[in-house]
Amino acid sequence: MEIAVAYVRFALERPALFRVMLAEPCDPNSEERVAATTAISEYVRGVVRGAFPGADDQTLSTTVWALVHGLAFLHLDGKLDTSTPDVVAEQVRAAVRALFTASAALSGPVAAPHERSAAR
Repeated sequence: MEIAVAYVRFALERPALFRVMLAEPCDPNSEERVAATTAISEYVRGVVRGAFPGADDQTLSTTVWALVHGLAFLHLDGKLDTSTPDVVAEQVRAAVRALFTASAALSGPVAAPHERSAAR
């Protein structure tokens, strides 16, 4: 979870560099950009594998990165409270916790729509 806080904190402390690094599309002809994107993806995938053994690490790591990246831009663009580093950190932690809580709740057996209707 702290890596998510660090990602958003980096964006807020170095907004121009963050935007240069991550706001532009990855040029598939740029070996450096491809390598950097691959490194980030593999790092996040490793964190997810460690925290959620047996999970679909490809999908969950993309989801986590998308959430944290979105939070970074929401903070940068003034859509979320950036009054103190502690406020930002708690917003990020709360969002990641909510994702993991929802993920755990949804990973159990899900009743088909007709079964939910019958249960009412």
